Amino acid sequence: MVNQDSKDRIDKYIKENPKSKQQEVVPLILQGQKKKIIVYRLPIKLLYYNIRNGRFAAEYASLVKKHGGELKAEDPNDAKKIKDLLLGLDKNETSRTYDDIKLKGQWVPGIITEDGYVIDGNRRMSILTQLFEDTADDNFKYLNVAKLDEPISANDLWKIEAGIQLGKDEILRYGPINELLKLEQGYKAGISEKEIAKTLYGIDDELEIKEKLDRLDLIRQYLVYIGKPEDFEEAKNMHEHFIDLQEIIKTAEQTETDPDLRVTIKRVVFQLILDGIQHLSLRKIRRMVRLQLIDAITELEKAKEYSKPKKPTEEEEFKQELDEWVERTVDPDKDMEDVQTSPTKTLFQNAVDILDAEENKDQILQLLRKAEVNLSAIDYQSADLKKPESKEIVRKILRHLKKLEDVE
Repeated sequence: MVNQDSKDRIDKYIKENPKSKQQEVVPLILQGQKKKIIVYRLPIKLLYYNIRNGRFAAEYASLVKKHGGELKAEDPNDAKKIKDLLLGLDKNETSRTYDDIKLKGQWVPGIITEDGYVIDGNRRMSILTQLFEDTADDNFKYLNVAKLDEPISANDLWKIEAGIQLGKDEILRYGPINELLKLEQGYKAGISEKEIAKTLYGIDDELEIKEKLDRLDLIRQYLVYIGKPEDFEEAKNMHEHFIDLQEIIKTAEQTETDPDLRVTIKRVVFQLILDGIQHLSLRKIRRMVRLQLIDAITELEKAKEYSKPKKPTEEEEFKQELDEWVERTVDPDKDMEDVQTSPTKTLFQNAVDILDAEENKDQILQLLRKAEVNLSAIDYQSADLKKPESKEIVRKILRHLKKLEDVE
């Protein structure tokens, strides 16, 4: 729906300031037709951030949770929160662009709807606003924008944003989670997976888009699992983990793994991700499934009992964040996987030991040396040796020793 008051203010400003029209156009395709959109130099006070812009969708969702509800770009207080969010997204990129605009001015025009909502150029607008606050230079009160002269469909809006922001050179800067959210936005706007693939990658194969949308679904399931639904900031640095989880799921389907066991493995992987495992370690689970290592998978099944996270209280959440901050401050290079331990990771390591033994079963000397090293490390005075599970393992070892004694 068009914000008529805002549209009228912009039209009035352009009529009263004919010099606002620039000698520049931006080519776009709207409703399948090529059009040249006129660029204007407009006061930033007439414009609004596009708060659902895919470039910062994950961060915006987190901001909404923090402030207890949706933000209104038309509200000056909320606009400031959005501006601060944009400035903090990529501080190195923000600093570079800030210095560039301060020195040279704005070179690349943004794009706005007819009623002033920024389709492309949100970050530039936030930087110009900050520059004006820092310098009081009136030149930074304006944003050069190509203004659409008609209402725009959700389909065309997505294509404009995606075409500008999800080109091959832009995807890395866009961020993997936000890319997935942007793909979903296009799909929900009624654009087929095949058309999305054509728009973004110039190919007719929609399988890549389907795979990415399935990955987003897995991320959503994980966020529900950890008690933080839709808080995509919680998965910001875990994109590779979910790529590996998809490979595990594919392998489980190919090997016709029992559906209930697939669910268990997924849940255990969720817990391992929560416990801070490195994504490359997850590839070992795929190998266990591919080789159908019953003993290794049994260890993973045991981890199901410990893969039941509860939503932390505010006090627990604060303590966890404080502990992690202290750990990084004391040793910022320390791998968080080395810091955190859990029963699930212990059982996963047991499964990995079984996998390693299977994959190296022809390396007899290596296996013997490893067994001897592990036995040498045992404290034979430990009370743990008296536990029933320890005694059972000792009995198994003795049976193996008996077989070794029989070797001529």
